[in-house]
Amino acid sequence: MTTIKLAGISIFLMTLLSVVAAISPAVSPVYTAVFAWIAAILLIMRLPRAMVIQVSLMLVTGIACILWSLSDLEQIPVIKMFSANHQLLAVIAAVSFLRLITQPDISNDESLPIGKLAVLKTLWSLHLFSSVINLSAMIIFGSRIEKDASINRLHAIMFSRTFACGCFWSPFYVAIATALLYAPGSNLVVLAIAGIPVALFGLLITSWQLMKDEEVENTAGFPVHKEALAIPVTLSVLMIVTHLALPNFPVLTLITILSLLLTLLILLYKKRTTAISLFNNHINTELPNINRELSLFLAAGVMSTGLTALITSSDISLGLSEFTPLTGSLFMLVSICVSIIGMHPIITISVVGSLLSVTSFNPNLLGICMIMMWGLGIVISPLSGVNLAIQGRFGVSSFSIMRWNTIYVVSLLFFCIILLYLYSRFNLVG
Repeated sequence: MTTIKLAGISIFLMTLLSVVAAISPAVSPVYTAVFAWIAAILLIMRLPRAMVIQVSLMLVTGIACILWSLSDLEQIPVIKMFSANHQLLAVIAAVSFLRLITQPDISNDESLPIGKLAVLKTLWSLHLFSSVINLSAMIIFGSRIEKDASINRLHAIMFSRTFACGCFWSPFYVAIATALLYAPGSNLVVLAIAGIPVALFGLLITSWQLMKDEEVENTAGFPVHKEALAIPVTLSVLMIVTHLALPNFPVLTLITILSLLLTLLILLYKKRTTAISLFNNHINTELPNINRELSLFLAAGVMSTGLTALITSSDISLGLSEFTPLTGSLFMLVSICVSIIGMHPIITISVVGSLLSVTSFNPNLLGICMIMMWGLGIVISPLSGVNLAIQGRFGVSSFSIMRWNTIYVVSLLFFCIILLYLYSRFNLVG
């Protein structure tokens, strides 16, 4: 058995055990952590050198904080430290299976539509697909366009922003999953509904900008058919409805279960003879591709636990008695700045969560702020996964994408700040 295959199996076992641990208190998350760390160690050679350094610094920071706090700790939080983000990793792994059932049908014989209407349809359709299968949608759309046309500046802008807008509302994005974890008590439905205006604002700004660009008349779109949009829309609605029906069921576990179960059921219905083979192949070859998120989130869990222990034992405080829209605005601004130099949103959010662990806060307001931090950060950062993916796959400079998105992010930041004040002022998010 190859190292890659063994890592894929370990990630899948981590995902299943995460579900069991969430449902049954008798099962310790330590088992989940063991398989997660085994997979991370097996895949460490596939990480870029810069990420190895970043992950190492996070681990050292977390362990150093624990060691500094030893004299004040009643018990060393070993299990929490090494399994803190296992539910997030289970969501990432489970959601990756959805690409097996939600990929749009692609006909290589069908000519590409060109012009304003084609670009507009592609933008909104890509957003819907991205909201479920994340980066895979961008690769599918871009690869088909690239076959018969060239990927230009407008495509790069569209790919980057449509994907990032999903962070604000989609239950299948790790952004909301992270907010639910680091803003304890926040509600999935409230976060999703509160984030929809931000996503719509971002998509409308982008639509307006692309429509008035002279290059749009010669820009190719993706041949989207209405029936292809049914599955991503249905999955998102089903997730929200199921949560409303089972409000006390752990949300992250619900996302994980639905993603795996729906994938398997639809595969068995549509591709009965090859369903198990496709599912198994995904475990062996595709799951190991989440190695970057795996290492980053495990390290973030260690760092967050260490920081929380240090802050709690040392009575470190930001001088805040509560979380306010002003505080949230400052956090978003800082998040954008550090994202530009390559800091992943999970790091920023875990630090914010640790700093506010001894502060009174409205969990939904904090959660909304966190998904805003995530969405704004990844679209502006030249080192974010989406912008690096565009550069690596389609040859468009990620620093150029950052420049093209700067005014957009500033506009979106002001809109997010206004929304935070409105949500707080009129108590719209509880």
